[in-house]
Amino acid sequence: MNLQKRGGSWVANVCVNTVRKSKSFKKKREAIAWGNLQEQDGILARHTLHETLAAYIPVAEKKRGYKAELSRLKSLHALPDLPLDLLNKKVLTEWRDHRLTQVAPVSVRRELILLSAVFKAAIEWGWIRENPAKLVKWPETSNPRRRGITSDEIAEIYKRLEPTRTGLQVRAMFDLSLETGMRLGELLSLTWGEVKDKSVSLPKTKNGDQREVPLSPRAREIIESRRNIDPETVFTLSAHVVSKAFSRASVNGVHFHDARGEAITRLSKKLDVLQLAKMIGHRDLKSLMHYYSESADSIADRL
Repeated sequence: MNLQKRGGSWVANVCVNTVRKSKSFKKKREAIAWGNLQEQDGILARHTLHETLAAYIPVAEKKRGYKAELSRLKSLHALPDLPLDLLNKKVLTEWRDHRLTQVAPVSVRRELILLSAVFKAAIEWGWIRENPAKLVKWPETSNPRRRGITSDEIAEIYKRLEPTRTGLQVRAMFDLSLETGMRLGELLSLTWGEVKDKSVSLPKTKNGDQREVPLSPRAREIIESRRNIDPETVFTLSAHVVSKAFSRASVNGVHFHDARGEAITRLSKKLDVLQLAKMIGHRDLKSLMHYYSESADSIADRL
């Protein structure tokens, strides 16, 4: 940067990436500040989006759901490999609209969440000043799935699971989820060392918190039925095998994860809201309400 005094003004001259710029200011400190900013922007511009995505990989690998995160990082390479400061609203909006023709809004929203996290990391690294993802309107997603499961549906699913090779174990997992509200991933990672007399300890859950899950008498029976099958884990199947087996046995579009919502609705009749939130692992009532599906008629019967 070069400063020159011309009459009553200060002129700052800079050369950024072979481009010369100059601007006049009344005060010297304003000229210096502008010149420093222009030079810093030149440094920032040398970091491209794809370079930033690659730098973010070690950050993503430390997360619990890192495999899905890495997959989304690959999808973000569809964005043009521009310097970070050139990723403006127009560029990101065009990418968002194109992605909406390829995948569901919820997928685009997840990619934007990840892209925003990448930009936040870049800000910490000093590669960019502001988060461009905030310039774009994120797609609206559908309302949360609130679906109870009837006893007839459960009976039919169990009937279909019974003759299959993995049926008994998948049934035990679904039963335990109905009793505790535990997620499929939490069930699959459950070890015998985490099982106590009246509860199980989950050292790291989806939101990163540790959680103690109390066990009903029925839940304890289900876990004990798995004793001495494997020395380390309570359940021995992979998420892919469980999901595939349950999908084949499902009726009326019931998902395995619907057991969590059904459990929350059932447990709400036994526990107060704070106890329920602690057991399920939700930090706020809004998250809990996403799963609660008791009908108005059922609530009326309790009045």
